[in-house]
Amino acid sequence: MKKRRVIASILTGAILGSLVLSGCSGGQEEPKETGNAAESQEDTDKKPVTLRFAWWGSQARNDQTQEVVELFEKEYPWITVECEFVGWDQYFDNLSTQIAAGDMPDILQHDYRYLETYVNKNLLLPLDEHIGKEIDLSNVDENYLTGGIVNDKTYGISMGMNTFAVEYDETTFEKYGVEVPDRSWTYDDFVNICGQFKEKGIYGCDLTNFEDWALYFLRTKGVTLYSQEGKGLGYEEDSIMEELFQMRLDLVNDGLLPTPDVANQASGTEDSLIVRGDAAMVTYWSNATAAVANATEDIIKVLPMFGPDADKGCYIKPSMFLSISAQTEHPEECALLIDFITNNEAANKVMMGERGVPISSEIREALKPELDETSQSIFDLLDYAVDHSSPINKPDPEGAGEVVTLLQELEEQVLYKELTPAEAAGRFRTEATEILESK
Repeated sequence: MKKRRVIASILTGAILGSLVLSGCSGGQEEPKETGNAAESQEDTDKKPVTLRFAWWGSQARNDQTQEVVELFEKEYPWITVECEFVGWDQYFDNLSTQIAAGDMPDILQHDYRYLETYVNKNLLLPLDEHIGKEIDLSNVDENYLTGGIVNDKTYGISMGMNTFAVEYDETTFEKYGVEVPDRSWTYDDFVNICGQFKEKGIYGCDLTNFEDWALYFLRTKGVTLYSQEGKGLGYEEDSIMEELFQMRLDLVNDGLLPTPDVANQASGTEDSLIVRGDAAMVTYWSNATAAVANATEDIIKVLPMFGPDADKGCYIKPSMFLSISAQTEHPEECALLIDFITNNEAANKVMMGERGVPISSEIREALKPELDETSQSIFDLLDYAVDHSSPINKPDPEGAGEVVTLLQELEEQVLYKELTPAEAAGRFRTEATEILESK
């Protein structure tokens, strides 16, 4: 059996940690037939190729992806895949370290926030010459591909479609006799439900990722976080951001959401407050719902974000991309792996939409009979979002990562009452503008 390198999910800073050699157990699905005897002989005669594949995610995602890689290696026996995975918080720092050392993975999971930045630095390979050859997108709607296009070329193939949402523990709602809201719910409904859970002794919702709240909230106001025409921010009135800071502060002050020190005790999705039973809801991207569900015996389902103007705020986003390094010596083999993850039925039955609702209509239909309650809820939400969303903003500009760090630092200062919401909104404009205009 082939061995492949796996980078452990716990690393220190941006320095790559220990390498763990890992053999892979056989997958549950038999590989599909690869053709006639002549084709099999041709495969045997091919020169062995080794690819490095990097992604971020939970342990559940890591386990699933390694199983998919095993299926791929059976289908293409001359290709060995070395797997590298870390958590989201470390992933792009690690990539930066690898890039600086000239050691970039051949194929990598990528994010909408950073795609344009990597393209502008000539770090990614255009995929267009492989589409229709190694990569079959004949069953993919064009709307699912636009997010990966930069400067009229394709640099990323979406691994699934996604929307910002509220995951909720249906078991907890039933346990405490709290009614699950319908999809037309509002912020006032959200606050009311959180208050009911506070009376039961748990948080209504976990405190997660202020950036995604900001992106969503600004869109409901008809503006965007980043300018869609040039550099800088996409809104003019600081009162909008002040309102958002105040909203979060009120939720924490009222005990409906935890303070940062409580929320930060969690070591990841699988250790979050909703998994522990200490919160009834959490705001995540919809594809993260599967990771939450896999970590608990409870039934986890998903709702769209609350209004008002939810249709303006909601957008369908590529959950993540598969991209190929411009440094790779094996672009065709990388493209075969992208195609396999996109179109292979056995592989997708392993992942079951964990990275988002599959972009291939054929794969979506194949998975539907096997969906559990959580997965069915995710698929239904994406169907709903198609008719209750607005077009996605253009990819985040260079410097967006620094802006997000600034936003999160300011939110924490507001929640600890070191800054007022008005002060934080003013500082955010000044410092974020400096970051964006310096790029």
